[in-house]
Amino acid sequence: MKHVKNFPALLLFLSMLPLLVVPAVSWADSVEGRLTGLKCATKGKLCPSDKDDPHVMLERDFVVMQEDGRYFFITNMDWHTKLGFILEMVRVEGRLSENRSVIAADEFWVKRGGEYHLEWSLERAREKARKLRERDQRLWLNPPNDN
Repeated sequence: MKHVKNFPALLLFLSMLPLLVVPAVSWADSVEGRLTGLKCATKGKLCPSDKDDPHVMLERDFVVMQEDGRYFFITNMDWHTKLGFILEMVRVEGRLSENRSVIAADEFWVKRGGEYHLEWSLERAREKARKLRERDQRLWLNPPNDN
């Protein structure tokens, strides 16, 4: 077995490695508030009145509205996914735009029973899209016989 020449230096580097990795994870931005319709948020209101309100289908987008009235668009989540969590307390983790009230989500958390639960992630969405593409490619290459 070979002897490592700079064993103390290697040991020091390995012990410092977690300190280099942890700050990178904590640099993600976070936005918390209620998910509401864009039209309502622009008026400073929290609406619809409940999840069964038919007007919710007329909303062109949903935003995270904070208690102070500020709201943030979630740019990379589809409308239908957001619809399922309307009026819920949510936390979106991702990258905030410096100039606009926009966040590109990496993770979407919903508060239930006093705790946040992960409901959507960019990683999961990409994996789902990849599986759908693979399925479509298999069907294209091997179409079913309709005899």
